[in-house]
Amino acid sequence: MVDRRYRSRRAELAAFRADCLAQGVGIRHLAMAIAARFNVNSRIAYRYAHGLTQQQVADRWNELWPVADGGALVTHKNVSYWEAWPTASGRRPSLESLNRLARIYRCAASDLVDGEDHTERQSTPSSTPGDLAIGGNLVPDFQAEPSDVVTRVDSLIAASGAILLGQEVNYERLVESLVEWAYRMKRRDILQWLSWAAASAATAPVLDTLDSSEQERTLGAFVNPSRVDAAVIDHIDGVLWRCMRQDDILGPQAALDTVLAQRRLVHSILPSVPDPLRPRLLSLYANLSRFAGWLAFDLNNHASATEYYETARAAAHEAQDTELGAFVLCNMSHLATWKQQPRVGIDHAIAAIGWANQTDDNSLKAYSYDVAARAYAMDKQESAARNAIDNARNALDKVAPGSATHTYFYGPGQLGSTESACLLHVGRAEEGARLGELALAGIDDAFVRNLAMTSLRVGICHLRSAKPDVTRGAAVIADAARFSAHHRSARLHQRLRRAWNDIEQWHDLPEVRTLQDQMRAYGVLTPS
Repeated sequence: MVDRRYRSRRAELAAFRADCLAQGVGIRHLAMAIAARFNVNSRIAYRYAHGLTQQQVADRWNELWPVADGGALVTHKNVSYWEAWPTASGRRPSLESLNRLARIYRCAASDLVDGEDHTERQSTPSSTPGDLAIGGNLVPDFQAEPSDVVTRVDSLIAASGAILLGQEVNYERLVESLVEWAYRMKRRDILQWLSWAAASAATAPVLDTLDSSEQERTLGAFVNPSRVDAAVIDHIDGVLWRCMRQDDILGPQAALDTVLAQRRLVHSILPSVPDPLRPRLLSLYANLSRFAGWLAFDLNNHASATEYYETARAAAHEAQDTELGAFVLCNMSHLATWKQQPRVGIDHAIAAIGWANQTDDNSLKAYSYDVAARAYAMDKQESAARNAIDNARNALDKVAPGSATHTYFYGPGQLGSTESACLLHVGRAEEGARLGELALAGIDDAFVRNLAMTSLRVGICHLRSAKPDVTRGAAVIADAARFSAHHRSARLHQRLRRAWNDIEQWHDLPEVRTLQDQMRAYGVLTPS
């Protein structure tokens, strides 16, 4: 009877741990929840949170701190004694032992009792094989571990609220209480909501971020446009910046309402703004229109995107904002190519290159060549696409660190992703897969959509290679599907459904059946 209860508890713990890790819960909160749910001390809770046995902890200890010949190795009994303390059967761990355990568990020694802090702030330990819970649906996970890219993004999403709002004394305590409550109530869906809420709160583009005098000043300008000054424009531009970062992480729905409201307000005060400030406010209106177009594009509303882009281009040129005018043309090229109109995309890209080359913004120059490469490749102009890629790389090499640019999201990783796409278009899928895998390592974790689109393309490259690698293709497509739980891009969902058409021919393979289950759980495919 005791053995049966032990096996049942162990199975419950394994399922609980896998469930929590799949939701992006960090090790510290997971250990707290395990301690509360299973009534164990923190040393046991952290070991459980990592999915380790006492012998595995001892093995890791001996690997990190080997002893001289004849010295005594740490055994599972040592770990057991430390965990049993302060009961009569336990032995108090020394400070050195606590610090070493903290390094193995990637926590603060003070979390175990007291001591040094070895917390690993930027990564989430990989989960063991188990069931993935999304919205209460259990989905088998065919990967032994989440990919490094998925781990990076899950860590960013889960941690972003705590990092950016860390100055709030009670914020972390509130999150911990909510997480513990969610576990006790067995509400798995709440765990994902908390992750989204933390990220959303961290990037929320609201006027509450201003102090009271700044709020009054900004709101007063909307009532009386003659009160608009440089500081007011700075504040509105700051809201736009936060909206763009919110879209990078969470998707277009998170930012659209705020952007459209700001755009309407800026348009309403343009006719009455003092003349010296009109060009700058006009540029801001152009950028708001451009970003509204981008959000509409990502929501697959191409007609609205085109309208917003045209407005943005006209306003940027009226303001004589050469950099922004070039950037809008890049966006227009991207839209045309996405709509399978590569020659229209080439037209816009050539215009963008012309304007960008009149500026000192090397990042913008690189991006304008980048969108040209995509259009050329779709039009099967391989040589022109290669030249554009080379020009983009040359321009990127000249970018000074910290340079101000509209193309803040662009870098070597994104260029590598574009080169991978171009190779796929011209029938060189094996090379596209190799370059795409390298690109994933170079794209910043905060650009979730870019990582998702690149993962998806890598998967397609694997499937369309001369010798299809279905296992690897399914794995990276699963990564992209996982990203869709964080980033609600309609374009991403559309491309994921199209990818299923590519891989469905191998539906008898277990990894493909599992991918189908995962895509259904994430809402990409309709449940059968």
